[in-house]
Amino acid sequence: MPRQPQRKTQEEEITFVGHYAGFVTRLSAFLIDILVVTLTTSLIWGVVALILQFFGLDLNTVFYTIASTSQVLFLFVVVFASFGSTLVLGLVYNVFLWMFAGKTLGKAVMGIRVIGPRGSRVTFWRGLRRYLGYWISAIPLFLGYFWVLVTDERVAWHDIFARTHVIYDYEAKYSEALLGRLARMIPRVEKNFNRELDQNDE
Repeated sequence: MPRQPQRKTQEEEITFVGHYAGFVTRLSAFLIDILVVTLTTSLIWGVVALILQFFGLDLNTVFYTIASTSQVLFLFVVVFASFGSTLVLGLVYNVFLWMFAGKTLGKAVMGIRVIGPRGSRVTFWRGLRRYLGYWISAIPLFLGYFWVLVTDERVAWHDIFARTHVIYDYEAKYSEALLGRLARMIPRVEKNFNRELDQNDE
């Protein structure tokens, strides 16, 4: 006799999967990615310095030689060494990880991912627009990043520019115990606050 399928006795628990990621989560992921790119850039320049030392050269000496040859070339090298290399590495790091994994290391740690319209995978050109949008979001005192706080879909300016969304990608659940403690604590806090107001009025 075939076995009857078992019915679920418990309701499925609600998780954050597919919900739009919040500001704090996105900020944490962003800071992790900045740390990864910065450390990687420093490591690359350290390797370059070691290679030059192997051939009996010094990185500072190379810069001074270039400076004595051409001021324009020296300015270009300095700008690239201090800013351009980080910009290029950040572009490669973000765009290609968005394309192939949907998330950078920082986003993977925080359990979020980047998606295109209707949940599609991020393409190269969409990822490039999103990365360039980072700088647009940062220009007016990082206002574009704080835009996440005022939109229902939690989008920043670079998301609007590239038509992307950032969603939760892990099975996080609401903590019923924590919510219960908060529910019990709020009335006590409100009561103490009102008591302080009454004492001040007296």
